[in-house]
Amino acid sequence: MFHKDAGPVPETLRRLMAMLQKENIEFVVIGAFALGAHQYRRATEDADICLRAADIERFRRELVGTVYQRVEGRQRRFYDPDTQVTFDLLISGELAGHRGRNQTIRFPDPSEATVVGGLTTVSLERLIELKLVTWRIRDMADVIELIRRNNLTEEFADRLHPLVRTPYLECYDHKLEEDRQDEEYGEH
Repeated sequence: MFHKDAGPVPETLRRLMAMLQKENIEFVVIGAFALGAHQYRRATEDADICLRAADIERFRRELVGTVYQRVEGRQRRFYDPDTQVTFDLLISGELAGHRGRNQTIRFPDPSEATVVGGLTTVSLERLIELKLVTWRIRDMADVIELIRRNNLTEEFADRLHPLVRTPYLECYDHKLEEDRQDEEYGEH
């Protein structure tokens, strides 16, 4: 699924994953590419990868300035000059999302990774938690599509961290309302 994608953004992620594997740096992919692994493919302009803090420092020392370039003004955003695409390295264990509202859910450690659709990523539960702690409309829309495409139910909320159960249920209700409207207007 993922490896059939063409274009500079998927190519950047493939190259980056290969480089990290070559350097024995463990990683876990989140963001839009993780959505694709969990049945919801959508366009994206960059890639998001979680590494341990020590591995980000090693990445900077060994690969920045040779293979990759730093993006000015962004501490953990980098640029692949061959594909002209950026990617973000997020620190495993650091608080994820909106820090004013989330003091619990953290970016995943590579030890949490699972391979889904050929991609080293997170479980569906973990991905939904990471999306919901941003409290951004576009991430809630992603969760609505994950609910739809994975046939998730209200009970799925019980598998999530308590902090995001209510937002999950709100997304579930939005999905039901959209489905009702689609049926009413003959859309599918």
